[in-house]
Amino acid sequence: MLKVFRIFFGGYEPNHTKLQAIGYVVAMTPKPIITVLNTNQGLGQIKGFTQKKGVIYPGVEVSAFKRSDKTHLWTVRSKQDGSYAFRNIAAGLECFVVGFDPEQNYNAVISDKVVAK
Repeated sequence: MLKVFRIFFGGYEPNHTKLQAIGYVVAMTPKPIITVLNTNQGLGQIKGFTQKKGVIYPGVEVSAFKRSDKTHLWTVRSKQDGSYAFRNIAAGLECFVVGFDPEQNYNAVISDKVVAK
């Protein structure tokens, strides 16, 4: 008998109960599985912190773009400690990162020529 497995690849925390109810198998792995679907993806990461006037500032929407053609790669929100991380980016890919003030009191902040490591 052939058994079919459904695999969930989401960019957010899944609802395990709901996924199991519709036939998905929940398999916990010690490390996240990285899938490479195009040349912009890989084992590289970009990490940083969000601050406002030198003070840690959580909840900031941060986006990464491929510098050469302005392709949007990922958007994340900074954690309570102000940290953010983009993963599954091709190592060595040159990017620019944009942070947006959630209160809209300040203009966007851009870090240019950031290289995924």
